[in-house]
Amino acid sequence: MTIHQLPIELANQIAAGEVVERPSSVVKELVENALDAGATQLVLDIEQGGSKRIRIRDNGSGIFKQELTLALSRHATSKIKSLDDLEHIGSLGFRGEALASISSVSRLRLISKPPEQEEAWQAWAEGRDMQVNIEPAAHPDGTTIDIQDLFFNTPARRKFLRTEKTEFSHIDDVIKRIALSRFEVGFQLNHNGKSVRLFPPALNEKQQLQRLAKICGSGFAGQASTIDAVDAEFHLKGWLVPPEHCRHQGDIQHFFVNGRMMRDKLLSHAVRQAYEKYLPNERVPTFVLYFELPAEQVDVNVHPAKHEVRFHRQRQVHDFILARIEQALAQLVSSESPQLAVSHQHHYGSQPPASISSVGSYSGASDSSFLGERKASGSLLPNAAQVQNTEPNTEQNWRVLTVFNGIYALIRNEQSLAWLNLAKVHTQCVSQKLTQQLEGGLNGQPLLVPVSVNLENLPSPASQWPQQELNQCGVVYQCQRGQVIIEQMPEMLRQGNVVSGFTELLKLLTEGADCKELASWLAHFSGLESYSLTQAEHWLVQWRSQLSETPGVLQKLPLPGETNA
Repeated sequence: MTIHQLPIELANQIAAGEVVERPSSVVKELVENALDAGATQLVLDIEQGGSKRIRIRDNGSGIFKQELTLALSRHATSKIKSLDDLEHIGSLGFRGEALASISSVSRLRLISKPPEQEEAWQAWAEGRDMQVNIEPAAHPDGTTIDIQDLFFNTPARRKFLRTEKTEFSHIDDVIKRIALSRFEVGFQLNHNGKSVRLFPPALNEKQQLQRLAKICGSGFAGQASTIDAVDAEFHLKGWLVPPEHCRHQGDIQHFFVNGRMMRDKLLSHAVRQAYEKYLPNERVPTFVLYFELPAEQVDVNVHPAKHEVRFHRQRQVHDFILARIEQALAQLVSSESPQLAVSHQHHYGSQPPASISSVGSYSGASDSSFLGERKASGSLLPNAAQVQNTEPNTEQNWRVLTVFNGIYALIRNEQSLAWLNLAKVHTQCVSQKLTQQLEGGLNGQPLLVPVSVNLENLPSPASQWPQQELNQCGVVYQCQRGQVIIEQMPEMLRQGNVVSGFTELLKLLTEGADCKELASWLAHFSGLESYSLTQAEHWLVQWRSQLSETPGVLQKLPLPGETNA
């Protein structure tokens, strides 16, 4: 695909963040670009921990001469073109920021030759002016990116770099994790002219175990058992270490979602819960796992460094991973076999459970006896109207059993069952926090690209705007030539329609809304369409500590022998 600049509306929908934190972050961005270009062989030459030089050579598809200048521009990418593409991301990179950000703080040279082009061309840029120069070069098919003198023009940032050994260790970790995600790709990592890592392409099981041993250690490769579980559109595979051989530290906990490295709380919670009843004291889960699902079911555009994702079916994802790992560990522990192969075909439907007994299949094992005793109590699922008609409750020791429809948490304590409206807890807690923050002023978040609006399209003349109150809400703008240029917005309004959010906020302030009213309105933009089990546990704690007396949040359910009053 050709490189193009993203429209302003699309660029502002992308979770922005600092691309160039340290040399390892540069390596990560450039290696991901090479993999997206179809590279099957990468050679990395690092000097002085990356502060002096980072050179990455690949045999990917290359960049055409006429696109070299554009490739170094901001918001330039070949990977997405529309909002629909942003919701179906299959590539590792998509922001179009890496090369531009890196070239602004280094001396960058980009040499490339697509197979269809007869000769290679090179482009180079230095520093913030980012003036790009183009000239012919000699180069095989593929691309070389040569980064020298990182942060040479930002000495304040350069002094925050650690020792050469520390910075290179971060680069080494990045390459090892990426090598775990792409067995079919060969990697060679050199430091100061010496070969440090050499991972030939691993195209069969034996070669994959060899790479696994090089990265995670021979102990892991020898003790780990395979898991391969399929459930409709979900596929979980990889390696699990038996509980008694798990490590005392979490240095081998690698999880990949559609080939992307992840440190996601939902996934970590599912794995930890699955291991919980088998794990000896002071040991932690040890694993290398790969989870695959359709791209449209996972949102990778939620974290600037792309370390976290949001699943559209969070409960199903959590419960699938939990159930499959539990089954694998149960078989492993019972058989005491050194190898394990698990393959299941089962469909977790999206329909809600019909009774409290079926809810038990989604809860932890510790709740099974409690749920079984209530099997005869009939359907306990309230409709939306019932959940609204709630009464205050101050009882403690509540814990979450499951989440229904992504919004309602089924919770219990020693005396009661109840439904907790997670969306209401979330927005009310955020509203309380925002009320306090608004009194001192919100910290707005800059837009990647400022948004311009014609003043005639807004509800009142700029001379009548409450400027102090807008600034207090975190809004920064300029008026010029019949337009307002919006540069900064509150975080919860930044991800949506900026013009609509600005217009509505302006209207509320003009009508004299106070801090509490503004906080309540802003809080509704922070809510989620669906809550995971981990998030339910978090908001239960918040409700218990802050909102236990608030009506409209809790719906108690009858226990056996009780009747609805």
